[in-house]
Parts: sequence; C-alpha cells; structure tokens
Amino acid sequence: MDTTFRVGTWPEGVISLPPDAALMQQFKRQGNFNVKLPVPVMRGMVHLATRYMTHRLYSGAFRHRYQQLKGEGGETGLRIVRPDTSEVLPAVLYLHGGGGMLTDSSSYLRVLKNIAYHANVAIVGVDYRRAPEAPYPAGLNDAVAALHWMFDNAAKYGFNPNRISIAGDSGGGNLAAGLALRNLHGARLPVYRQILINARVTHQQHFPSISEFAEGYGLTRTAMDYFEAKYFKVPADAADIYASPLSAPDLRGLPPALVITSEYDPLRDEGEAYATALHKAGVPVQAVRFAGMAHTMVVFGASKPAATYCMQLIKVCV
Repeated sequence: MDTTFRVGTWPEGVISLPPDAALMQQFKRQGNFNVKLPVPVMRGMVHLATRYMTHRLYSGAFRHRYQQLKGEGGETGLRIVRPDTSEVLPAVLYLHGGGGMLTDSSSYLRVLKNIAYHANVAIVGVDYRRAPEAPYPAGLNDAVAALHWMFDNAAKYGFNPNRISIAGDSGGGNLAAGLALRNLHGARLPVYRQILINARVTHQQHFPSISEFAEGYGLTRTAMDYFEAKYFKVPADAADIYASPLSAPDLRGLPPALVITSEYDPLRDEGEAYATALHKAGVPVQAVRFAGMAHTMVVFGASKPAATYCMQLIKVCV
C-alpha cells in the first residue's frame, strides 16, 4: 500500500501557475518591507493595509465583544466575532500574523468575519503581547491563557466545547502550532483541529523556498531575519520546540491539521515538511498548496477565488 503523503493543490491538479498578476502589481507598488522604519510606523502601515485590503467575503450581521483577559504578563485582549445568532457554535481561536510584532485583532477584522461567516463559527482573535516589547515566549503564554479561557467560558459565550480549534497565519501560525504542541505536553485540552496558514514552523532549518522567494513576493528574507532578531530575547530561544515545532522529536497525539501553503511563499517548504512530519506521526492532516499565490494568503495577498476556497477548506475542517 502506498502511504506517501501528498500535498494537494488549488486549483486541483495544477502544480504551478505564474505569480498572480494583481498580487505582483501590488508588491511592485508597495516595495520591499522597510525594516529601518520605527516600529510604531511599521505597525500603522501594516495595520491599514491588512484591515482595508483584505477581501470582504461575508454578509449579514455579526455579534462583537472585546474581552480583557488578565494574566501573569498583564491583560490580553480577546476579540470575539460570531454570526448574529444565539445558537451554540463551533469556535476558533485565531492568532494573527505579523512576524510576532505587527498587526492585531482589529487589523484582522475582515479575516475574522470571513471565517465566522463561511464556517459559521464563533472566532476569537487574540491580541497577544508582541515583540520587541514582549519577546518570546510572551505571545505564546498569552495564547495558552486564551485557549484555557475559551474552554472555561464555552457555556457563557456559546462555544461548543467539543469543537474548539486553533488557527493562525504566518507568525500567528507559528504560535498556533506551538500552542497545539504545548497543550499536548501540558493541559491536554481537547482541541478539535489546528489550522496552519503559511505558518513559520521552524527557526532552525532553512528550506530552498526561503532562498528561492527571498525577494519580490511580499515577505522577504530581510524582513524575516528582522522579525526573528526582535522576536527572541536571545538567539538560543529559537531552538525551543514550541517556537520551532518542526524540531519536536514526537508529534504524536496532536490535533488533526489543515496546512495551507502558497507556491511563492518563502515559508512554503517548511509548512509542507511539517505536514509530512505530522502525517508520519499518525496525525490526520490535509495539506493544500495554492498555485500562483504568495505569503499573505488569508489577508490582502490572495485573489478572491483563492481566498474563497481557503474559507471553504476551513469550513470543512472546523
């Protein structure tokens, strides 16, 4: 029996497409990420781009609530978005991207609404602490606290406690993968699924896609190195398995996973390597590579058909 793990593609059966023309035009207009700007300026620019250029793929009314969660490191903001219904819904803890130092849950409001609408779920966006003010593992600790909060308050907020999933993209995908692993080694809360979108899953290994797509596709190698230098208080922290889950010696017992990658993303190869490692560990996993797409899959860097299909994959998963 052939047990080789295979990464699916979108469009189905299409291995490669030229980089999406609209996407490349956008990258040409915005230029490379300027790591010499002050952090507050970077945050403001990326916030505006993320919030207002994300495709609006939803309709209808939503219920919103912003909840402060007090923890050891201070307060963590939780942005709860759900369709305007009182029924008990599956729930998703969402960890936004931004290299561990940019954007927040308000930047991702359209992303949260897109997922809530298409998957008919309650979604909780976490305003975890960010570098450089709060380096690793501060954000991961906040994610752990947020996950416990979701299970502890499921009845109050209408979350189905048997259908609580973890999701994230880019740096938030790194937190999502690390959170799933840390939960496995700790509280072992019954997380339903993990959804990793163009996720950073290793700071220890460098795959060919990092060099192949180092410039010209939105996320650059220069930006990645900058984020990493700010994210870790000391370089040795990057070796922690919760920061680099691909290095974990045993992945058995993790929640079933949906792993989404993009053809022209520097992080493509490590995401697919992680999906393969999960499969070898006996974890049910679906991996889909989006042909012609780049790193910013769920935000402003995807065509509307690609973004819509991404939402459909999430709907089936949760």
